[in-house]
Amino acid sequence: MPVSKLLAVTAAVNLALALPAYADKISDCAEEGHCDEYQVVTADVMQSPLTVVTDPKLPRQPLPAFDGSGFLRTIPGFNVIRKGGAGGDITLRGMAGSRVNIVNDGQQVGGTCGGRMDPPTNYISPDTYERVEVIKGPQTVKYGPVGSAGTVLFERDHFGLAEKGTEGRASMTFGSFERKDYAMELITGTPDHYWRIDANHSESDDFEDGNGDTMQSSYDRDSFHTAIGWTPDADSVLELSYGFSSGSAEYADRANKARQIDNENATLLARTGSQLDWLKMVEFQAYWNQNDHIMDQFDKLDNTVPGANPRRTNIGGHLWFELTPSDNWALLVGIDYLDSTQDMRNGLSLDELLGNAFEDVYSKENLGLLLESDWQIGPGKVVAGARYDRYEQTLLGSWSGANKVNERTENLVSGFGRYEWLLEQHQLYAGVGYAQRIADYWEIMKSGKNLTLDPEQTTQLDMGWIYQGPVELSASLFYADIQDYILIDNNSMPSARNVDATLWGGELGASYRFAQYFKLTTTVAYTHGDNDTDNVALGQISPLEGRVALDYENDNWAFGALWRLVDNQDRVAVGQGNIVGQDLGETAGFGVLSLNGAWKHGEAIRLSFGIDNLFDKAYAEHVSKAGSGNDMLPPEERTVRVNEPGRNAWVRLDYNF
Repeated sequence: MPVSKLLAVTAAVNLALALPAYADKISDCAEEGHCDEYQVVTADVMQSPLTVVTDPKLPRQPLPAFDGSGFLRTIPGFNVIRKGGAGGDITLRGMAGSRVNIVNDGQQVGGTCGGRMDPPTNYISPDTYERVEVIKGPQTVKYGPVGSAGTVLFERDHFGLAEKGTEGRASMTFGSFERKDYAMELITGTPDHYWRIDANHSESDDFEDGNGDTMQSSYDRDSFHTAIGWTPDADSVLELSYGFSSGSAEYADRANKARQIDNENATLLARTGSQLDWLKMVEFQAYWNQNDHIMDQFDKLDNTVPGANPRRTNIGGHLWFELTPSDNWALLVGIDYLDSTQDMRNGLSLDELLGNAFEDVYSKENLGLLLESDWQIGPGKVVAGARYDRYEQTLLGSWSGANKVNERTENLVSGFGRYEWLLEQHQLYAGVGYAQRIADYWEIMKSGKNLTLDPEQTTQLDMGWIYQGPVELSASLFYADIQDYILIDNNSMPSARNVDATLWGGELGASYRFAQYFKLTTTVAYTHGDNDTDNVALGQISPLEGRVALDYENDNWAFGALWRLVDNQDRVAVGQGNIVGQDLGETAGFGVLSLNGAWKHGEAIRLSFGIDNLFDKAYAEHVSKAGSGNDMLPPEERTVRVNEPGRNAWVRLDYNF
């Protein structure tokens, strides 16, 4: 679909939303604030500067995969580099890998597979969290090393019950391609003590694309999380938690299968309020987590390829002090720490692999100091922060050697400043952020296992406007100048090198209720990237994308339609990209229509259902991986990219008690 047609459609929808905005009243349900309790979520419109907060427990369309990447792709600005049914890598505004900081309820959780079978989001089951918050751009320094593209927080609640008792929820999802999800949450206790349990299972068979071709994409995952807590008052909590997940997956972009994708983690959280005028809160968190992954081709006849068992162990934590120097000034002072070690073992059979000892290959240690401030000034406020990180990286064992830089220490600084102005129903904001980022584990592998890449330096301008009235409107723009951008270029050797790059773009969102029962929502996201050093397009940039959603809600019923439109992408750099994937060539545009519905019985039961890709469209995302490893098809019939699922019918039942 040409750019002009997509722009014409989205512009017409936004105009239709804006013209009657000041003329019509908000429906009664909107005024009472309960309109979206059981609708299927199709788009999230930004309601505060550079931040999207959403409820991961609500059903969404298209139906997400079980993991964090499948969930995030439903938020404007994100896309997913598809490899199969699970384990996709997210991109935010054209940036992927460690440029997006993923925080799992306070923990830094990194993948361990050299081929990115297990990105950090792969270990996250969104349905077991209470909130997902996305902060776009380098506009916070609070949550560990700054994400130059943004920060994503998957967060759980940490407090007890209002009164003695037990409450919880259970859900089941069934869909095409033998999709089955089961989830259960239970919390029991008193206002002073609580015990929480979350359990989740998800599985799917290989899906078929719109042509009826099977994509190798089956997966299964079991996860469990439990926590015990003490809440002596409304502002204090002491919680000890433990979690475990185990799974496996097949992929259409490679020969290896993920025989094992396991994670184990433990966390101690202590937070307390203060009676002092100048000290509001103290929070301490310490955690340990380990990812244990086995990839192999042992199931294939006459296999001679060794399997690998990479593992990553993280030990970390933070200490925060929230200060209130004056009535209009809040200040966060903090320190955080992360010690991360990668080790690995190999073998020509599963027995041989499991019998061999692990060898340490890489370690990273980071100590961070931070300040983040919120200062009210009249009708607006200044939000600013600064951060210092000291990194020590070491290549170990067989990764180290002569004629290589195998030890490196870096002192990096990051910071941001933003002004937010509130005028009645309008919010205006503008900010500048700066982030320095060291090469990550995968970029070091691409550099010939040599610590020679310069740190990446991102300077980004963000600005925007939000209007919340009878119509909700949001517009955000960004411009990023990136010095020493770490490019993966398969045309060079080694394939990782530093270049200078420029990124710019933004998102537009609008939501409007009309005729009492209807709601129209539209979003647009666009990113333009340039490799300034080579004077070519920056690789792996998703094209212009728009979404139009029409929802109807009356009494206990809701129905909706989602039309997703994606433009063609002819700005490519074949062979160049990031640690996840490189451009394969130009791609055509596409449009996909999906339908959904929901029925609610009281406050306890919600039944949601839908059909994704109603017309069984055959298509692939521009940033998808190559489909050359799909064993479900003979080599001559394999797709250029891993295609998206064809028509997918699903139903979900939620029960709250």
